[in-house]
Amino acid sequence: MHSMTALSAVRRALVLPLGALARTAPSRAALERDVRRFRQPRLDLPLEDSLSTGELLDALRHREVRSVLYLRLRLDGGLWAVAAIVLSRLLPGQVALSFNCGDVGPGMFVSHGFATIVVAQRIGADCLISQQVTVGYSDKGGPPTLGDRVRVGAGAMILGPVHVGDYAVVGAGAVVVHDVPAGKVVAGVPARVIEHAEDRFSALRASG
Repeated sequence: MHSMTALSAVRRALVLPLGALARTAPSRAALERDVRRFRQPRLDLPLEDSLSTGELLDALRHREVRSVLYLRLRLDGGLWAVAAIVLSRLLPGQVALSFNCGDVGPGMFVSHGFATIVVAQRIGADCLISQQVTVGYSDKGGPPTLGDRVRVGAGAMILGPVHVGDYAVVGAGAVVVHDVPAGKVVAGVPARVIEHAEDRFSALRASG
């Protein structure tokens, strides 16, 4: 019991150096937008203008936020990548959440993220990815490319060298094996367009 309490105390303490890394890493601007997006995941509402140290540390107590931070630090390379490896052992990210992508836009929000694998050519800015999602190769090649402000629902699969356009929504449980046009909502197996959301697309694009 005492050892578990001590371990919890150590892990709480490790949030402080993790926050310092987030504030000083080469990817700090993207990291701060990740946290602001975590705090405000709705794309139709504005993000906070700034992020306090307390708000950053509070967000880093969530496993899925730490997973995104470790991804950023690995992409920064060098000692930042080493720090990510060490700290991820001591203060783990989300269980069974794996990323393999060298080009990740700022403002990525992972909702829960359990049992999620993302292997992508590119992930655009302000993308929202839910739990039990698979993004990766198919027998036609790969990997996929996600545009800006793409939302991927729980249990969805995006497979092969497809492009999911800006502001598109991939519904829960959908299996995407073809390109998704910008601003469209797709669902089903295989996924097909169920909503021609030009008005929604225009409104979101206008909001920045």
